[in-house]
Amino acid sequence: MVGVGKIYPPNNKVLRDISLSYFYGAKIGVLGLNGAGKSTLLRIMAGVETDFIGQTILSDGYTVGYLEQEPLLDEQKTVRQIVEEGVQEVVDALAEFDEINMKFGEEMSDDEMDALMQRQGEVQDKLDALSAWDLDSR
Repeated sequence: MVGVGKIYPPNNKVLRDISLSYFYGAKIGVLGLNGAGKSTLLRIMAGVETDFIGQTILSDGYTVGYLEQEPLLDEQKTVRQIVEEGVQEVVDALAEFDEINMKFGEEMSDDEMDALMQRQGEVQDKLDALSAWDLDSR
């Protein structure tokens, strides 16, 4: 984040010239009084809030998950389903990996088997890059 600011009409400045950077694996905390802009800062970091001054830069290969402080939840979904929406790319890749593995039990030609093995490798590489194998423990 470089020079980030947020003003709510008519002239309520909650963030002024904020510049932040983080080391890989760092644990950070955001502290402040009620109304100081903590939630606004997190919404900007997550890309939810787009009307602000300054710029945010997310390094390649990184994503930001964000769960609203008081989210509107779908009562038809389980807590797990709601949380998984925040990591949908990982959930989808794991589902595809499982589908591919199930297909190995089916009869197929050598060419189909080669294509399936190729796709399995691609999906596995994606899962490795997303650190998907430990999703349940995160």
